[in-house]
Amino acid sequence: MNKTTLITSTVVVTAVITACVIYLTPLKHLNVVPPAMNEVDPAVFYKEFTANPEKYLFIDVRSASEYAIAHPKGAINIRIADLADPSVRAELPKSGKQIVLTCTDGKLAAVAYGYLQNWGYLNLVHLTGGLELWTLEGLPVEGTSVPKVSLAFAQGAPIVCPG
Repeated sequence: MNKTTLITSTVVVTAVITACVIYLTPLKHLNVVPPAMNEVDPAVFYKEFTANPEKYLFIDVRSASEYAIAHPKGAINIRIADLADPSVRAELPKSGKQIVLTCTDGKLAAVAYGYLQNWGYLNLVHLTGGLELWTLEGLPVEGTSVPKVSLAFAQGAPIVCPG
């Protein structure tokens, strides 16, 4: 075996072993750069949404009962659990519209953002602060038991939806 063949073989074997180590171990899940989340303030979003509703799909990812009690005006309800269903995801646009996600305080919507991002959706926007900040900013809310902004909420107490 000549020297060139030996060097080439060593490089190929090293590359194969490196690829196996990366793809067959948890190292493939290591993020060197943390993923970014595209966020928007509710007041800024609502202004854009009312001017151009056709550019957005506004989704509240909470349960149907929470959604029925109170939700941002214009939001539709798709439960976070339903996003795991490929037939539900197939109905969501991957381009052409921004998918804006909300919930009560923004945490559940952030999880939904991560799920959808993992499934290849790059047109996502996270509504900062969820329904709580939406309500605090005086934006319109629909539902059977629309919360009123109180002094306690303005001082940091969360909105608690009954039921």
